[in-house]
Amino acid sequence: MADAGEEKSLSYRFFHYELNGVPVYLFIGLAVPVILGIYTQSLTKDMLSTLAILFVLGMIFMEVGKRLPIWNNWFGGGSMMAIMFPSFMVFMKWLPQKYVESITTFYDGIGFLQLYVGLLMVGGLLSVDKDILLKTLARCGPVFLGTILCAGLFGMIGGSLMGMDLGKIFSYYVLPNLGGGNGAGAVPMSEIFQRVTGISKDKYYPVALAILTLGSTIALILGVILSRLGKTFPNLASDGTQLLRHLGKEGDKVQEASEKAKSKAEVKPSPTDIAAGFVITGGFYALACFVGGYLLPDIGGVIIHPYAYLVVFLTIAKILGIIPEHFCAGVRYLSKFVTEKMGPMCFAGMGIAITDFGEFVNALTPQTFFVTFMIIIGVALGAGLLGQLVGFYPIDSSIIVGLCCANRGGSADVVLLSATDRLELMPYAVVLSRIGGAIVLALSSAIFAVYF
Repeated sequence: MADAGEEKSLSYRFFHYELNGVPVYLFIGLAVPVILGIYTQSLTKDMLSTLAILFVLGMIFMEVGKRLPIWNNWFGGGSMMAIMFPSFMVFMKWLPQKYVESITTFYDGIGFLQLYVGLLMVGGLLSVDKDILLKTLARCGPVFLGTILCAGLFGMIGGSLMGMDLGKIFSYYVLPNLGGGNGAGAVPMSEIFQRVTGISKDKYYPVALAILTLGSTIALILGVILSRLGKTFPNLASDGTQLLRHLGKEGDKVQEASEKAKSKAEVKPSPTDIAAGFVITGGFYALACFVGGYLLPDIGGVIIHPYAYLVVFLTIAKILGIIPEHFCAGVRYLSKFVTEKMGPMCFAGMGIAITDFGEFVNALTPQTFFVTFMIIIGVALGAGLLGQLVGFYPIDSSIIVGLCCANRGGSADVVLLSATDRLELMPYAVVLSRIGGAIVLALSSAIFAVYF
């Protein structure tokens, strides 16, 4: 009977288990022809074939990364596996060159990467409630700026001990670890690097990704240690629901703003709102390109990338309430669709088109570990001490203002906040990852210009 029950259970799982929303039996039936097409090279180089290859590879390795013990919690999970294994396939020449070329053209030639980053940035910033944005900037903004300085100082100390020059320390170590993650951080940062320095982003992104992944893992471990320290010394930490040591009227207002943001997030966009999301994203991107590429491409000789202008314009628009909420909901829907449902495809494309596996592996050295460790220590220490000065619990400030901005963003925030029992502070983490990452992107233009 037990065997029959187990058999029934396996059968049930086979017909009900899903990969990215697709039943596994259906996915297998659709994936087999694609895989056969790849290795017989009967698939062409058109866009439909390219999308099919990316979705199949991305969904398979995303699922493997989610399920693989240790990897799923400590090394980036599904998204990291969906990036790195396709990159490894290119490195081993397991993927025919014609498909590598078509995927690279899709990402770089026709600019799908710009669409991905644009929707991610516009959706992320317009999804933040205005009241939370203002209140967070008022206190957390100065703390984050101080945290950047502290991370830079510790990075300089660690890098100098390893014999590195300042340009390498700031460009390849400090910036990637504070950029707010991969899609909204390391990817656009590599675009900025290429534009400012003239060096291919393919030389920058794999190294930045390796260091970001390493930093994210260190941030998670340090966050758990700090959380346990907070339980030993309760005066240094909250109960996981607040940043401010004394809530009072200001804390009540922040709580009200958080509830308001939740209600806004529940607004269901119409098809018209979703379509308008493309127009809004395209319009803001065009404005940023006009200012960054024509009107004011540099300030004091420092090249300013359009992404930096995009963040400024979006922040102003959100604070002034220029975009109606139902249109913001449409952009949020698009952003969520790209990051969640199209995520496996996007990650596989990043692995194939812009991630050099050899460069990634070469970046993982004892020297890299030491410098990255020093930077994450600087992030936690700076955020904790400065948070204490503005009225935050120091441990909560270290985790929310510091470590959540020094990891891979998105799912890494969820893992970190879950592991430290601080999921209720997610609104702060989201705002700071978006705004803090935007500040770092703006700084990256200046730093690349100075050192390259």
